Amino acid sequence: MLFSISLSAQKTQDNKKKKKVFEPNNAIILAPIYTAQFPFGNMGDRFGFNSLFGMHIAYKTKKNWMFGAEGSFLYGTTVRENYVLDNISLPSGQLIGQTNALIRPKLQEMGASLKFTFGKVVPLSEKYPDAGLLFLTGFGFLSHKIAINVKASSLPQLDKTYRKGYDRMANGPVLSQFIGGIFMARRKYVSAYAGIQFDLAFTQGRRPYDFYSMKAMNDKRIDMFLGIRVGWIIPVFTQTSEKEYYYY
Repeated sequence: MLFSISLSAQKTQDNKKKKKVFEPNNAIILAPIYTAQFPFGNMGDRFGFNSLFGMHIAYKTKKNWMFGAEGSFLYGTTVRENYVLDNISLPSGQLIGQTNALIRPKLQEMGASLKFTFGKVVPLSEKYPDAGLLFLTGFGFLSHKIAINVKASSLPQLDKTYRKGYDRMANGPVLSQFIGGIFMARRKYVSAYAGIQFDLAFTQGRRPYDFYSMKAMNDKRIDMFLGIRVGWIIPVFTQTSEKEYYYY
C-alpha cells in the first residue's frame, strides 16, 4: 500500500513539466542617442543636413509604457543663408580684420532641444517581452541659430554683441514622433533601438534687429525634420522577469 502511494507520487512528480515564462519588467533606461536629420519647411530654407547628439533617460513600466526626457545638441555645416555678412564683407566674402588681415568667418548651424517623452513597447516575442516595436512621442522646446565662428579679437565688428544681429536665432515648441524597433537584453550590453523620427517645431525669430535685412527678425516659422535615429541603451532592470512554472 505504502509502496503504491510512493510510486504514484513519483509518477506525478515525473509528469510535471517545467516551463520558463518571461514577463515585462520595470526598467530605468539610459540611452545616448544620435539622429541624422534632413530639414525641410522653413528649416530647409536656412540649413542643410544636420546631426543631433543627445541623451535619453526614461522609465519603462511592467506594462511596457515609457516615460522620460531627453536633451540634444544640434550641429550642421551647411548654412544656406550664407549671405548674412554681405553688408560688411568684401566681394570675395572676406572681412577686414583688426590688423588689416583678410578673414573669412566660418558659418555653422547650432542649436539645442529639450523634450519630455512618452511611448509604448509592443513585444513581438515571448522570450523578449521588453523588446519589439517602439512608438515614442515627444514634446518640448527647440532653439537654433547661425553660429559665426571667428575670434572677436580679430574681427571686433563680430564680437559677442554684434553677432546677435547676424545669427537669426529662432526658437519655440517642438513635437516629435518616433517609430522603430527596440531590443533590451538582460545582463548584456547589446541593447539598442533604431527607427525613423519626424519633428515639427513652431518657432519664431527672437532677435530685435537683423543687420542684413535691417529690420526685426520676429517672423513665425514652421521648422520640420525627418531623421534616422539610433540609440545605445543601458537598461537597469529592477528585478528579474524570468519565472519557472510547473504544469501537470
